Amino acid sequence: MRLSLAALSLVAATLVACRTAPPPTRAAILEKLHHCLDELSRGRSTGAFVSPCTRLDLAPLNGIPRHELVAALGPPTFCMGMTEGSFPGGPDCPPQLDPKWSFYQGGAGGPELACSTDDQQRCELVRWLHSE
Repeated sequence: MRLSLAALSLVAATLVACRTAPPPTRAAILEKLHHCLDELSRGRSTGAFVSPCTRLDLAPLNGIPRHELVAALGPPTFCMGMTEGSFPGGPDCPPQLDPKWSFYQGGAGGPELACSTDDQQRCELVRWLHSE
């Protein structure tokens, strides 16, 4: 009986130790993305560089108000609509255009964080796209 109780305790302790970490919060993801954009803006790398943030799962950001994403990441790199695109003329894109932030430097293209905005100016879908 003592042996089986000890074995059971060992199994329970192992399961607790093997638990996966809780998924990152929206705030933690925004902080990491902000840090990565800061690193890119400092231009520390020479040649083509892709931010390690592009491995982050962006699903927790789905539904975030667009103004919160812009406040956390700064002005978008580019504004994109169905038939038009432009560079932002201020701190955000016009409401009818979706904001995108580049997470690369150098090269012909790379990963961009894109916010597909709904009618309430929420990022209905936040995802990684690859520009060319």
